[in-house]
Amino acid sequence: MVKIFIFVLLMLFTSYGFANAQHEYDSDTAENIQSIYWLTNTEDSAIVYSRFEGFFELRDLIDQTILAGIASSQIDGTSNSADKLLLMMPEQENILEILITDNHLIFNGLKYQMDSDLINRIKAMNDYRIEKGDLISQSMLTIAKERFGSKL
Repeated sequence: MVKIFIFVLLMLFTSYGFANAQHEYDSDTAENIQSIYWLTNTEDSAIVYSRFEGFFELRDLIDQTILAGIASSQIDGTSNSADKLLLMMPEQENILEILITDNHLIFNGLKYQMDSDLINRIKAMNDYRIEKGDLISQSMLTIAKERFGSKL
């Protein structure tokens, strides 16, 4: 009896660890995203998108690209120069990490093709916010990560 109990606990912890390591993106994921933190590859701070037009535009773009896009598992060295998007999902105590390059989104090791004009438009929106001084500090970003249940 004790062996069965230990085996069940071990299986639960193992499956929980794998579930957190790689989140399956499905049609309900976008509704669980409370905010998006955009970290450029040159900054150690972030722009926060939450409940305004830019947030919904960015969230819907990510959602449509991952759910309806064609994925490729071949990732080249461009991920080193990519911006990072942290999708905060507090109800699930989870943060999804997406990389954005000049023409791709990268999620869970898969690369999704995107229109470079569309990416340039949302990057211009982000650059405008940086120039305006909307960046949060690295310490505030760390607090937000901990609040959302992750130590990324």
